[in-house]
Amino acid sequence: MMTKFILPLLLATTAIGTAVAQTAKTMPVQAPSGKTQYNAPFTDPANVRADLARIDASMNATFSFQGDFRQVAPNGAVSTGKIWLQRPGKVRFEYDAPSPLLIVSDGVTLVQNDRDLETFDRVPLSATPLNYFLKENINLAEDTQVTALQKIPGQWIVTARDGSGQQDGAITLVFDSKTLALQTWIIADDFGGATRVSLTNLQYNGRIDPRKFVLREDSRRDRRR
Repeated sequence: MMTKFILPLLLATTAIGTAVAQTAKTMPVQAPSGKTQYNAPFTDPANVRADLARIDASMNATFSFQGDFRQVAPNGAVSTGKIWLQRPGKVRFEYDAPSPLLIVSDGVTLVQNDRDLETFDRVPLSATPLNYFLKENINLAEDTQVTALQKIPGQWIVTARDGSGQQDGAITLVFDSKTLALQTWIIADDFGGATRVSLTNLQYNGRIDPRKFVLREDSRRDRRR
């Protein structure tokens, strides 16, 4: 069961509507033109395994990136901030004011720090959908239950669930159809909630200060001394 503090990361969206998280059904998706199209879960079923292998190869070739993110919560609230990601397992979401949130994974544990409340909430990274694309060797076909792969103009959209059945909800990954660069992820729970995170201004495979992925609980107290 996903803990509630992971929900802000859950349903990421680019140009698709929240109904894309409804897996194994005919799903409405919104093309870049803004026109809604209705596609079956697999628009090119004969090539699903080959397409997933291409996506795996693209993500495995990206060992780090940094840039900006825009998050849309289930209630429509919008947050922005900076993201740093380094595979395997490390990520940092630094929210812009007025949000007090800072979310950091050190490769094992995902921690949410509310800097106003001075709280630190933890969950194992392996218990979150983010684990799927933070692995050292990504293999969507083997590690997840892929329930949809849609190809629309400009985008490939993959929806997957935890193959073991231990996690609720689904994750949708949206890629540029030409470069297969990750643009957005959408994480949906089984109650219809969805949070959407879109990525922009990404810089790939550069060195990231390892301190970005360390979150010390005493850091705020230290600054007050």
